[in-house]
Amino acid sequence: MRQYKYQATDATVEALRRLRAPWARLHVIDTAVTVVLADETAVIIDVEAADVEDAFEAFRLRAVHDRTPMVYGEPAPAFAAPGNDVVLFTGATWSEAGGTTTTPIIRAPGAVSFSGHPGQLSEHADVVCLTTDAVVIASAGGAGVLIRTGLKPYALQLVRDPEPVRAFLRERGYAATGDDAGDA
Repeated sequence: MRQYKYQATDATVEALRRLRAPWARLHVIDTAVTVVLADETAVIIDVEAADVEDAFEAFRLRAVHDRTPMVYGEPAPAFAAPGNDVVLFTGATWSEAGGTTTTPIIRAPGAVSFSGHPGQLSEHADVVCLTTDAVVIASAGGAGVLIRTGLKPYALQLVRDPEPVRAFLRERGYAATGDDAGDA
């Protein structure tokens, strides 16, 4: 099996650390999440891709700190106090040699790509790339939000509902004290 890493850069980690500060607003679109901090600067999170090998692409989270004053988005009172906790998660994208496609017109050998967490890797994987595919932010008051790479290329998924956030944390083997991350 060929292995690669396409994880968060130091600049992304530094930008995500800024999410520990109090938030003022949150703006969400399919391809980006913008957190406007109380100081009116913002952390913008999106997805970037790498062509790891021919016809094998991997996606990771990218974050930048934008110092331009921003005031748009919906209020984010659950994260308005300092002391938010930020946790990054490692994901995996892998490819397995497939048989033939199921399309009746095209019957050519191919490969099937999968995404998940490293514990889900198949023993049949030909190539794997570890990525930074998610971040969970938990407020000191118990609110939580999950931001992860989406199913579509370059898309993001933002989850605020407490039970799916808790399910994600359990799936990834993260044990938070009190198990209240995700309560909004």
